[in-house]
Amino acid sequence: MPKLQKRIQAGFTIIELLIVIAIIGILATLVLTNFQGAQAKGRDTTRKSDINSIYQKLEEYHNENGGYPDGNLSDTVLPGIDAGALVDADGNAITYAGGFITSTTAPTLTPGNTNEYIYAAYGCTTAGAQATVGATCTKYVLATYLERETGNKFEKTSLN
Repeated sequence: MPKLQKRIQAGFTIIELLIVIAIIGILATLVLTNFQGAQAKGRDTTRKSDINSIYQKLEEYHNENGGYPDGNLSDTVLPGIDAGALVDADGNAITYAGGFITSTTAPTLTPGNTNEYIYAAYGCTTAGAQATVGATCTKYVLATYLERETGNKFEKTSLN
């Protein structure tokens, strides 16, 4: 009686390996895409939180001083604010736009990924106070750049 020899397979075929590599590639692409989107969403949430903190402090400033500050914002001007809220993720300070604006028409702010936070006070009435914090301005616009939302901008305006 002839002996039957068993055929032993000692590895994977090229086709099997290619299929596994393709599946791993597809899964890796899906994971990386979702991870990058989550990071951008997290940065946007931080930016919104910072703008809301500044907004609250500006309203407190108005209640105490009868107007909004004209000039660069700092933790000296807005006591009690976390200094980290006044700088973006790259360490850039909030940009003061416009100078001394006497017009009561809100300026258009266009934040970008290099100047993520922008503040502009307008309706300023204190004579001789140009570019100094403490001028009485009746309104302001505060904006930040967003990566994941339509329009790429989040904006807050004064209550008054």
